[in-house]
Amino acid sequence: MKEILKNLVETMTLPEDSYLEQDAEILEIFVEEIEEIFEELNPLFTTWFANPTDQETLVTIRRHFHTLKGSGRMVGAKSAGELAWTVEDTLNRVLSGTVTLNTDIQKYVKTVLNIYQYKLYPIFKQVGLIDLDLRPLVLLGQQLQQNQSPEPALEELLVLADQLTATDMPTGLELADAAVETAVVTAVESSEDVITAEEMPQTEVAQEEAADASLLAETLAIFVEEAEEHLATIDQFLAQDQIQSQDYNGLIRALHTLRGSSSMAQIDQVFEASSKVENLFKTFVQDEIESTSKETALLVQYAEFVRDYLHVLRQGHCDGLDVIYATFNKAWDSYGFSTSDTEDSNPQGLVSKLIELNIDRLLDAEFEFDKLAQTQFPSYLEELSAQAQLLVEHTDNRASVGIHQFTEELKAAYDSVLAKPILLNSEYGYELFAQAHQEFIHLFDTLAAGQRVTVTEDIQKTLNDLTAFVQQDIEAIALEDAETSESDNAAETAVVAESEAVPAAVASESSGTVNLAQLSQRIASDQQNMHADDANKDFDPDLLDIFLEEAEELLVGMDEDVNTWSKDASDTSALNNLMRYLHTLKGGANMVSATHIGLIAHNLESIYERIINNQIAVSPALIQIIRLVQDDIADRIQIIRDEGVDYAAPESIGILGNIVSLAQGDADLSVASVTTTAQLEQGIEATEDVDTQPELAAEVLQDTIADLAKDDVVIGDDASLKASAESEDEQLHSVVFETFREEAEEILDAADQRLKQWFEQRSDRSILLQLQRAAHSLKGGARMLEIEPVAQIAYQLERAFEQFAVHQFNSNVYDALLQNTLVWLRDAIFNADYSNYDSLKSSLSAMQFVDVSAQLPERLTHTDLLSPSRSYEFVQGDGTEPPAMSGEWSETTQLDNSNEMIRISADLVEKMIDLSGENSINRSRIEMELGQLGGTLNEMELAIKRLADQLRRMEGELESQIIAKHGSENSRYADFDPLEMDQYSSLNQLSKSLAESASDLVDFKSTLAEKIRDAEGLLLQQSRIQAEIQESLMRTRLVPFSRLLPRLQRIVRQTSSTLNRPTELVVNNTEGELDRTILERLVTPFEHMLRNAVDHGIEDPAQRAAANKPEVGKIELNITRQGTDVVVTFVDDGKGIDDAKIKEKALSLGLIKADQNLDKNEILQYIFHPGFTTAQSVTQISGRGVGLDVVQSEIKALGGHVSVDSTLGQGTTFSIRVPTTVAVSDALMVKVGDQQFAVPLAQIDRIVRISPSALEEYFSSKADVFKIDNTSYKLRYLSEFVSNQPIPRLGSVAHSLPVLLIKGNSGQTIALLVDQLIGSRAQIVVKPIGQQFSNVGAIAGATILGDGQVCLILDGQSIARQIQATQRVKRGSDQRDHSRRGNARRLVMIVDDSVTVRKVTSRLLERQGYDVVTAKDGVDAMEQLENVRPDLMLLDIEMPRMDGFEVTNLVRHHDIHQDLPIIMITSRTGEKHRERAFSLGATHYMGKPFQEAELLANIESLIAEKQG
Repeated sequence: MKEILKNLVETMTLPEDSYLEQDAEILEIFVEEIEEIFEELNPLFTTWFANPTDQETLVTIRRHFHTLKGSGRMVGAKSAGELAWTVEDTLNRVLSGTVTLNTDIQKYVKTVLNIYQYKLYPIFKQVGLIDLDLRPLVLLGQQLQQNQSPEPALEELLVLADQLTATDMPTGLELADAAVETAVVTAVESSEDVITAEEMPQTEVAQEEAADASLLAETLAIFVEEAEEHLATIDQFLAQDQIQSQDYNGLIRALHTLRGSSSMAQIDQVFEASSKVENLFKTFVQDEIESTSKETALLVQYAEFVRDYLHVLRQGHCDGLDVIYATFNKAWDSYGFSTSDTEDSNPQGLVSKLIELNIDRLLDAEFEFDKLAQTQFPSYLEELSAQAQLLVEHTDNRASVGIHQFTEELKAAYDSVLAKPILLNSEYGYELFAQAHQEFIHLFDTLAAGQRVTVTEDIQKTLNDLTAFVQQDIEAIALEDAETSESDNAAETAVVAESEAVPAAVASESSGTVNLAQLSQRIASDQQNMHADDANKDFDPDLLDIFLEEAEELLVGMDEDVNTWSKDASDTSALNNLMRYLHTLKGGANMVSATHIGLIAHNLESIYERIINNQIAVSPALIQIIRLVQDDIADRIQIIRDEGVDYAAPESIGILGNIVSLAQGDADLSVASVTTTAQLEQGIEATEDVDTQPELAAEVLQDTIADLAKDDVVIGDDASLKASAESEDEQLHSVVFETFREEAEEILDAADQRLKQWFEQRSDRSILLQLQRAAHSLKGGARMLEIEPVAQIAYQLERAFEQFAVHQFNSNVYDALLQNTLVWLRDAIFNADYSNYDSLKSSLSAMQFVDVSAQLPERLTHTDLLSPSRSYEFVQGDGTEPPAMSGEWSETTQLDNSNEMIRISADLVEKMIDLSGENSINRSRIEMELGQLGGTLNEMELAIKRLADQLRRMEGELESQIIAKHGSENSRYADFDPLEMDQYSSLNQLSKSLAESASDLVDFKSTLAEKIRDAEGLLLQQSRIQAEIQESLMRTRLVPFSRLLPRLQRIVRQTSSTLNRPTELVVNNTEGELDRTILERLVTPFEHMLRNAVDHGIEDPAQRAAANKPEVGKIELNITRQGTDVVVTFVDDGKGIDDAKIKEKALSLGLIKADQNLDKNEILQYIFHPGFTTAQSVTQISGRGVGLDVVQSEIKALGGHVSVDSTLGQGTTFSIRVPTTVAVSDALMVKVGDQQFAVPLAQIDRIVRISPSALEEYFSSKADVFKIDNTSYKLRYLSEFVSNQPIPRLGSVAHSLPVLLIKGNSGQTIALLVDQLIGSRAQIVVKPIGQQFSNVGAIAGATILGDGQVCLILDGQSIARQIQATQRVKRGSDQRDHSRRGNARRLVMIVDDSVTVRKVTSRLLERQGYDVVTAKDGVDAMEQLENVRPDLMLLDIEMPRMDGFEVTNLVRHHDIHQDLPIIMITSRTGEKHRERAFSLGATHYMGKPFQEAELLANIESLIAEKQG
């Protein structure tokens, strides 16, 4: 490759290729697919070059490169896939119009095709390394995508489009060229080392061999490191008690990767062994055969083989590798598996066979369905259905059962679309089909990877959504067709387009009552406009968040005031509040461009105004209609939150426009009213300025209509329409102007207050939003009255406030200008004074909105700027710099507002809570470390004392030596007695130094102890602060349950209106708080419960009257707290659940057998089964058997449960229990056996201690209750629920044992025996456990202790439920039998001073099913024999502290172990040692190294002899 190309791409990297590790068969399929693509692409390029504008050809070419990308990435040819993606992305931009098609792009695409055809394809076919640098081609494509002129060196590559026609032609991208070029440069520069022509070949060969050896060593090192990870996966598989299909897939992936990496590292023996084991387990997965102990033992043997092999490889010795492999082969041969049996069921071969079928259309549906479904209807769908049927017929086998099931569902969907072509008009349907086609391709990829293909939960969800869409939309279309025909018959004389959506059947003329069900359907039909062109989807994210938060508060207030008004129709204060809420909602909706919601709010606001003015009579029907519309507003806001769409509302607007006639049951007047309203709207619309913003038009239009209604202009009155146009226009203008002045006065007063607030809190964007609304309202009113100067100034002011919010403008340099603008607007509106209009407009338009915080001195911002001189001339500048020489700056003061609110994301709160929990864990670990350090200091003090004692003894010895040496020749003071003169030697000096050092150590110890006490004090303070932080953070997550009430009541109203079953929702105890996440996830289950209660529980009015029940049904919602759980009960007074029908339906579905005896509660549980329904027909509300299944799955996902109780004819009660999931709580730490658990303190009533004799008597009897303080309790041993051991071992216990009294759900208390109380921890951090533990009822979560260990948190409520529902005696006997069967393992003690011997022998015996205990010498062995009773001892002779002969002698004289079989294993094989061992009582004697088979045979024979 040229040097200039290397420089251009030196910073670019492409993904690393891994296709050499791929299976040969998959690569072969990839190569065949490339050949087919070449055959189709080459003629396409001829057509494309001849006709570049042919879109269909371009799309087909793009699809082929998409296939090259996907297939390349799947097999590991990632660099080639990246090149294909560059072409695909370029063509996508051409198709979308962002990039203009030119000859360079055509040549580039052709060049890449030639590279694939003549360079990459031969490499893939021969399974070689890619010797081209593809980065320049990728860079060239990126430059073409950005409409840039390519670099000259890159542009030269385009000649390959014409010149590259053979595989042996150079491209300039060869990596070998770069290597040669580098070698030449190096040879020229290094003139010192000249190699002769004869030495050159030898040197090159040596270098190549050294490079190969280095590469092989590096590959080997990578293999060893990677193999350890895969061995961990195998160990994890072996440790599983219950193995799932995904566990087998993980095992096969690990074996497959080991096989491939060993092949790359040229380790043939590991490759062959991995191939055998992989084929074995692949066969088991495909044939759905469960592995047995034989396969498990073989897998253990394989793992040991790989470990031993890696161990030898690390040491660099290859002598023992053949022996290790032979051991594995022996185990494999004894297993007797033949690989020939698996050839026919090879999944890769199955993929090839399926692809050979004529299902190309089906495989390409992922890309073609959107384009061809309508253009080639019905032939395209018929072809897809036929190919799906063909695939169904060829996939009816175990290996591809997932594809079989999926294709059946997909074919049913195709057939449904063929039956109802109108489904193709829905964009949502295309999205569902696209997801289904993607999952379809994913299933093929899974089959090609050799894994079992099953329909997972995610795939099933996609199928369910698709099926639900097809079925539901078919019903909706049928209903819509019926309504349309009925509407056409009833409205033949209608003259306005809007009247088509107002069927006369809404109101019954004969009875004069309102049919709320049809009104609900009309309002719901507006949702078909969600994908229309006039739907608004472009919202500002920041403004939208503020609007949604504000709307949620407004909806709560509106719901409360409607309830108040419905109880007292004369309460005008509630109506005024409703008008205020709607006005605010309208302004906010228009601000974020949700104009359709704003239009509904404005119409509803006008109706409330007319009600206040007594222009509309209040009736129950009117209130019900208003409730329907307000519920529709709430639904629309929720849709904006979920889907970001604001769609048109012709039906809702039509209902509000004819609300009086609808409430009276007069349909004809309804049509006339809509017609006249539409005519007036068109007339007013024509007078609007062309520059009016789109979001303003609707508001101005509706303001005018409201003003007309306020002035008693009755639209339906023919006399008023015939009056003279001139007098009517004057009267209309006068009324509108007067109204505008009244509204403007309120707006300007409020704007003055808001502006002052913003001056004090410039960071509060909500104030700017309100100021922007005020200016927006003034602008609309002025334009309606054609007061253009006011409209222009208001527009500039609105723009200023909007830009302030966008740029977060915090400076005070424009404060005076803003105040002057409000003063000018007041004079212009009320005094018609438009002086200085041009200068003010110029100053406003010249404002610069930059992100600065510069503050002018207060004396410049608050001086006589509002003086009567009315000078509005300002210096034209950027607005950020104050005038020069203005004096000192005054400090900006910030007001201390304790009630100030800020907005933060929920994710940030969650992260802070997690970090706080981690901090708590770290503090606990520090406390533990400090405790250990204190213990170490105590040991240090004892050591210092021993050292001081030893020093005193040493000084005594030294003095004795001095006395003994007295009188020697070298003594300097021979004439002195040693007692009369101290004489010191170097040893004396050394002992003195040691004594001083010991004294220093005492000081150091004292200092450290003092520091530890200080640290403990600081930790105590930190603990208190941590608790406050945690509590404060948790409070931010808790929200009142009452927040859900408006939404739940709205669901009940809508459902009861649709079904025409009057129902009220009564809620009790709503003051409780719940975690925000839990509350949000409870919304869906609660909605399903309420809909189910109204649809299946509450009877029709006639049925309720016949049963002497109130006309209005009642659903009661109760919220209570029990311990750490929240219990929610739904009680309705409906017809109840007929358990006989439930049982009959369950029998028909095959869920139960005819002879199966079930009680009522067990039968009622089947209503939660997926797809279970007793409904005779499917409706929009229910009938599919999905709702209660969603309820149960969602509640289970939250760690809760749901139960049902029903009395036929009286009603049903559903009880839902969910945990509050507080992240930090207090808990009691208990111990059972060697395991430690945490029990939440909130679940413990009290703790008592019981004597072991009383417990022994209870657990040995058949009694099910135990009396404590004259009260009977169900007593169980905790180990029954965590270790399957229901009977405690009380034989050696002399002290009383603790019993926890746990509060149950139904008020009863149960007793739980534990072995030990460790103590109460102030706080534990609750960590969630994964879905794999969701079925373990006794576990609620986990926490991390100070030493880093994981401690499980017990769910006392769940344990209490299990105890209440089961009998102790039966479970105890079953578990005892299981315990006896489990105690068949034998215990062997290994006594040897060599760590290696102990580990190797332990591993050997554990593999054979023995339990092992080890001792490092004779003393350790004798100490352990006091606590354990082994079945056999393996004993070495030469050991420190106590040798094997001494151990044997002591064992043979031991009261308990005197008959213990002893096998001496030693390197001393002489006859003298052997005789000594047998004389002392050794049972068998073996030499080192021993043969494993011989040792195992001796152990088995001695144990059998001992038992025999």
